[in-house]
Amino acid sequence: MNKSLARLDLNLLITLQLLLQELSVSKAAKKLNVTPSTVSKSLSKLREWFDDPLFVKTPHGFSPTSLAISMEQELADWLQLSSQLLAKRGDEIPNGIRFNLAMESPLLLTMFNQLSQQIYQQYPDAKVKVHNWDYDSIEAIIRGEVDIGFTGRESHPRSKESVELLPYFINYEVLFTDLPVVYLHKITLRYKKSGTFQPL
Repeated sequence: MNKSLARLDLNLLITLQLLLQELSVSKAAKKLNVTPSTVSKSLSKLREWFDDPLFVKTPHGFSPTSLAISMEQELADWLQLSSQLLAKRGDEIPNGIRFNLAMESPLLLTMFNQLSQQIYQQYPDAKVKVHNWDYDSIEAIIRGEVDIGFTGRESHPRSKESVELLPYFINYEVLFTDLPVVYLHKITLRYKKSGTFQPL
């Protein structure tokens, strides 16, 4: 089945090229200035996209598959061309940039002020529109109607809201984790002759 390139995060190809160079998740992560876990997640997405393991562990270390080896020169050429294209851009800050954000209410209250300040510092004339995160927000990101989404996901492996269940072509980053805690007031009971317990 043919896959649309529009659904592939091109940053994954940069990760793939570094993995081919370094033959190590940890070394590639260091060059990208991310955690090894982030590189491992990117590799999982690449494996799913190309339907190939791409790299296998051998007694001599990390070894690329024949498919990965066949892409090495093409990746190098593509990255060189990308660098040349980026070098052609001007220094002027573009006008009329629009940011469509989808945020859950708690995150909207705690994060939006700082986030909007950072946007306006870099793009003074930007237009920022915020939508409440809802059941359709993932599809809105896929359709290109929302640029960035901020939402909570669950860590339980059987949860339908697990991070691992996000579509593989959506790039994400865990900003922070939270653990709900319940506090209970300790109650001491005393026994009455009637056979019942009452709090002291």
